[in-house]
Amino acid sequence: MPIPFRRKLDGVFATALAASLVLISVASADDTADLRTWSGKKRILLWPIDASSRPAAEPGTTITIGDWTYRSVRSARPRDGVPWELQVSPAGKNAAAWKKGATRQVLPGLAAERGRGQKEIKNTEAIPIIELPDALWKKWLSAEMDDVVGIHYHAMVTDDQARILYTLHQVPPDLPDGTPEGGEVIGTRIEATLLAPVAYSLDQTVVARMDPHDRNLVKLRGEHELSHAEISQQVLVAVLHGPQDWDEKACRGRRSQIEYYWKREQVARSWQGFRSGLGKASALRTTIVLVPPTRWSMLLPIPPERVTQKHIQQFNDSIVLLSETFAATDRAAQERFHAQHGAFEEAPPGR
Repeated sequence: MPIPFRRKLDGVFATALAASLVLISVASADDTADLRTWSGKKRILLWPIDASSRPAAEPGTTITIGDWTYRSVRSARPRDGVPWELQVSPAGKNAAAWKKGATRQVLPGLAAERGRGQKEIKNTEAIPIIELPDALWKKWLSAEMDDVVGIHYHAMVTDDQARILYTLHQVPPDLPDGTPEGGEVIGTRIEATLLAPVAYSLDQTVVARMDPHDRNLVKLRGEHELSHAEISQQVLVAVLHGPQDWDEKACRGRRSQIEYYWKREQVARSWQGFRSGLGKASALRTTIVLVPPTRWSMLLPIPPERVTQKHIQQFNDSIVLLSETFAATDRAAQERFHAQHGAFEEAPPGR
């Protein structure tokens, strides 16, 4: 991580990180925004630039980079003294595939399509429910799955990068004459502003075991695992929004303003324990792309001059390194589902 450039401006300390922050360690990362990653240090101007050096583009002019269009607009509802915001929307030949997401609302329910073995799924927005005869179950799945009748394979994946601008603001803010509203500075508000699209995906497959004595059981088993898939989808959206425990009086907590697009598509991928991890199965990939003007905010009960790189790094990690958070939140949600509805059969009849 580069050392941030810090400068005091009219009683407000500002910290700007214009470098890319890697979400996860990968050999080669995709680039949703089609921007080139750069490293090292670069001078950041935190004061108004001269009129002679202003760019020719007027506010509101659109710029298309890769599959996304950028434009700056005056905010209809300025928040935290930010009158302008960067807006990003899909562009290119695949723009119609993206749907606009609603803040803090779950995605539409999952459709399902059943097939034997690795039959190709016709509905590209349906979650595959693979129905396996008992003989194939024992052949394709590992031995510890012998007493299982249904499996919900799922994983959150991303190999993208997040480009985020961090700024620090004292609480309470300065008045025009430089005097804080409440007298003494009681804390700091850290703002994390997303500068380019960043993608997260959830891959899901359901495998249900057929019963030689009751053909209807495989349908019930598939529906039970489909309920688990619905829960994981809800958890993904909730985790991306993050905590909403803003407490101005205590100067603690977080909040977010999330803007995103989403789509579903079929992919082929391998699962641990399925065909020894070598054979691939159809999976439904739900991709959510966060776009500007997404912003995350955090309050700290310490003045700006005591905020360190460690504070910013911890905030950054809680925003973009979400694999562990998703896994823990999803596990708790699935356990609550089992507590309310009970687990499906632990073993097929006759065992």
